Amino acid sequence: MRRRLIRDDPEEDRGVEDPRRGLPDHVDVDVDLPPAKHRRAEEKDNVPAEDHGEARPGKAVVREEEDHRGVDHQPVGERVGELAEARLDVPATREEAVDLVGDAGDSERRPGRPARLVAGPDHERDEERDEREPSDRQRVRKLGERLGHCAGFHVSKDTAVPASGFVNAHCHAFQRALGERTEGADFWAWRETMLELAAAQTPETVRSTYAGVYRELRSVGYVAVGEFHYLGLAEAHAAAEAAAEAGIELVLLHVAYARGGIDRFRQESVVAYLRELEELRAAGIRVGVAPHSVRACPRDWLEELGRYAAEHELPLHVHADEQPREIEECLAEHGLRPIELLDACGCLTERTTVVHATHADGHELDRLAAAGARVCACPTTEADLADGFLPVERLLHRGIELCIGSDSNVRIDPEEELRELDWIARRQSGRRDVFAPEELLKIGTEHGARALGLD
Repeated sequence: MRRRLIRDDPEEDRGVEDPRRGLPDHVDVDVDLPPAKHRRAEEKDNVPAEDHGEARPGKAVVREEEDHRGVDHQPVGERVGELAEARLDVPATREEAVDLVGDAGDSERRPGRPARLVAGPDHERDEERDEREPSDRQRVRKLGERLGHCAGFHVSKDTAVPASGFVNAHCHAFQRALGERTEGADFWAWRETMLELAAAQTPETVRSTYAGVYRELRSVGYVAVGEFHYLGLAEAHAAAEAAAEAGIELVLLHVAYARGGIDRFRQESVVAYLRELEELRAAGIRVGVAPHSVRACPRDWLEELGRYAAEHELPLHVHADEQPREIEECLAEHGLRPIELLDACGCLTERTTVVHATHADGHELDRLAAAGARVCACPTTEADLADGFLPVERLLHRGIELCIGSDSNVRIDPEEELRELDWIARRQSGRRDVFAPEELLKIGTEHGARALGLD
């Protein structure tokens, strides 16, 4: 059988009728938008001036009458690809985007090793590679040369990055033992495995394993850690001993746990919890008030903890909006979403750090901004546990401060946390210039220090 080869034929093309023949050049079409589209268009026109790129809004926009389906809300369980409203929160264009991805030979390609920025010593010694580097990578490398590497680096006066090192604002050191195990189809199934591990801890295992984890944190550039601790009072003292042995600054975020979890997590009353906190403070341990979550602490506990933190000027850290189920349960019990409940109970102040907030909606973000509270992002853990994506650009638009944590310690590398945060922002916005490298370094250093109440 002979096959006919089809080629472009100009003569034949001229014989094809133009489908636009006879149509006018311009056609006016009336399109009836659905009611939601009308509302979004009207709200976009009515966005205050500070919602268009200012670094921090003069006043948070809180619309109590909204029904949580408005322009600035990420519904529970919504996928990133469905964030049509995210583009309404686009801040002003900043300097050229930076590629934080290493080359094929970088340590991130080797199993069991954390990723590294391309600004390492290997790159400094490789002049030929420097000549081949794209300009954005060269900017990261040169920034690293200016700031130095890992702990103890010194900075020039034109940067706002402190000269100490990275700060890990949220850590569960015992969970490092879980490694990259894949048991559990979702967060709640993984949690069962985590609870089994937690139940097996003793002061001796905490002292030894935490010292190892803290040494690992030090080795990659962390100089301070906020240990979100809910294993018991004796284990809290053991964690402090481990930090002293490893040479890392510790802020013990001693957790208040009224219900749920396992027996060892819980205190019999909020008064009993505060007695534990006072004992740790009397022992010279830096502490923070840490209601575990709105699941674990009822309203009266949250109100008392908010008062105590304010009276003693202590940092307050709390998990919130990590999972859709958590939000649904909070709405069913209180008629409020988690961050709204924290605000109503006096737990949102400039000393508050909300951990995760991956499913926070626009109203909750407005409340965070109004209070001057911050969010601790833990991108590698949030990815591992399928927590979702932090709405990064919407936080930046409101001037909400960000810091980072290693959380479950599935990965221990501050630069990888920052790289993931940058990539989330790029995917959500469709832009590569959301963060400048100096901003990422601030998130990893001074913002974390502020979250833990450190100088």
